Amino acid sequence: MRSEKKSVLAALVCILLIVATSTSCGDFFPSPKAIVAITISPTSGAVKPGATQQFTASGTLGNNQTQDVTGQVNWSSSNAAVATINQAGLASGVALGNATIQAKSSNVIATATLTVSNVTAITITVASTTIITGGTTQATAVDQSSNNITNTVTWTSSDTSVATVSSTGVVSGVSIGSANITASLGSITSGAVSVTVD
Repeated sequence: MRSEKKSVLAALVCILLIVATSTSCGDFFPSPKAIVAITISPTSGAVKPGATQQFTASGTLGNNQTQDVTGQVNWSSSNAAVATINQAGLASGVALGNATIQAKSSNVIATATLTVSNVTAITITVASTTIITGGTTQATAVDQSSNNITNTVTWTSSDTSVATVSSTGVVSGVSIGSANITASLGSITSGAVSVTVD
């Protein structure tokens, strides 16, 4: 009788171990079709009020395959007063400002930024086109109406080993050479200004 009870108990323990192991494995090894990572494109955009911007989402699945998951994720805007977005990833500008666009699937989240503005052209200038290594100079951006948008645009250096540029347009000399500085807002990009580092 005792041996029978022991056998039943052993069988129950085995079943519990199998269930526990299966659950743990499920946590470590997601389903082949589960979305484990999301990338949004573009990562930033700019539109006028009333205009639209299409965002797409690329998902990495549990089987390491990558596919378009634009229609599978849940889209949302951090500020519906500035921009809205439907479940097909199409964002609409409502009023001037900035909004964070989010694509979510379960606990996997990716974000992008959307700026709603009236900018149609960007012009940049720098206080000095020649700086020393370790030195800095200020870059300034204005729109077609000469409004200062220095802190709104995205700054880029063509060669960060020579010169870097901060989000507020501060250009820093890194090493001797030349680099082109540009500013962009969505699909609108300024002409380049060359900065030489001595």
